Amino acid sequence: MLGRFLFRQFLLKENHKIVKTSLRHGHTIRGKRPGVARSLEQRLEEMNYVDPELSRKINISLPQEKITRSQQSRERLEHRKAMKNNSELERLARLNQIQVNLEDVDRDWIKSTGPNDIRGIADYFQVFDHLFGDAYFIPRVQLEILYPSADENCFPVYYGNILSPEDVKSAPIVEFDHSFRSPGKQDEKDSLWTLVFTTPDGHLSDPEGEYVHWLVSNIPNGDVAKGETIVPYFQPFPAQGLGYFRYIFILYKQEAKIDLKEYRVPETKDPAQRSFKTLNFYRKLQDVITPAGLAFFQAEYDDTVREVFHKVFKTSNPIFEYDAPEEYVAPQKWFPHKRAFNTYMDLHRDPKQINKEFLERKLKKTHPFNGPEPPRRFPMAHPIKDKPSWLVTELKKERQGIGHIARFKDW
Repeated sequence: MLGRFLFRQFLLKENHKIVKTSLRHGHTIRGKRPGVARSLEQRLEEMNYVDPELSRKINISLPQEKITRSQQSRERLEHRKAMKNNSELERLARLNQIQVNLEDVDRDWIKSTGPNDIRGIADYFQVFDHLFGDAYFIPRVQLEILYPSADENCFPVYYGNILSPEDVKSAPIVEFDHSFRSPGKQDEKDSLWTLVFTTPDGHLSDPEGEYVHWLVSNIPNGDVAKGETIVPYFQPFPAQGLGYFRYIFILYKQEAKIDLKEYRVPETKDPAQRSFKTLNFYRKLQDVITPAGLAFFQAEYDDTVREVFHKVFKTSNPIFEYDAPEEYVAPQKWFPHKRAFNTYMDLHRDPKQINKEFLERKLKKTHPFNGPEPPRRFPMAHPIKDKPSWLVTELKKERQGIGHIARFKDW
């Protein structure tokens, strides 16, 4: 009776609460449950939050001529009506003989979504981030750049295509539509332009610096040959071991004639004299120049770069290598679980000794005058009998030419 009375009093206590403990596969969950706790992605977003007002990009491009939506619809309807009434075009389409003029397609692309597409490509390659910082521009003027070659073919520059330094040793042919006029300035007869060819990658002394390879200012009406050469053309020289470098052409539209004598660089053998900073260049001249065109390519090291460093710069060719950390090898165990003992022991042996053994094994089967034994026509068709499993695996690898033996396959 006394025990029942005490148990009844215990259940009637107000401060008594039943605590529910969540379990997952027999383990107690610490902290909040998954539905309430923040995920890793949410926590990283909170830690790396950036105010959109502070990170907002500034548009420094030329103004665009505004076309009303009704005018666009009218032009599309007229074009569609003209295509429907063209019986010859319909006949060629039915016979699968219609031909499309790619120049007309390219021209229509530039007039419609081309500039914004080019800007998207430049954003992908981080061109604006490394040249203009928090600013960007939409290229209203299309740049056509061709590098001449020994034969009749030329090497064009698009938006991130790959060229070799040997292909771009001489100055290119540059053409663009100099008739572009900003809204409200359609009565201008002549125009002046500035062309800058620079790279934000691989400066040998300043990680944030650039090398200017070509700078021509006061270009009258799109004729680059008549412009004032401030920095003579010099071929790209990407250093060995750093991968692809970006080489960028930027076309600026001038409001008036400018004097860039402080940027003048003679024919020099010192690459440090070609140090440049696009952002500082634009900040100083932003009242008289506006970026209008963009084109760029990628290039990596080849043998002509070594000649530039040796014969022009009179210095050794810099080589950059990645210093990889040593591979971690877990402490050796007496009985490794489900591991072949020969491959497991090789992890704890000197690699030079392993290579020596494989080389001696290969030389043992190689005749000094006739060369190595001819390979079997069907290497895996011959059975391997009376051998342990680990040796069977090694012999199969040797027949297939995979594993360590592949290092000495062409020896």
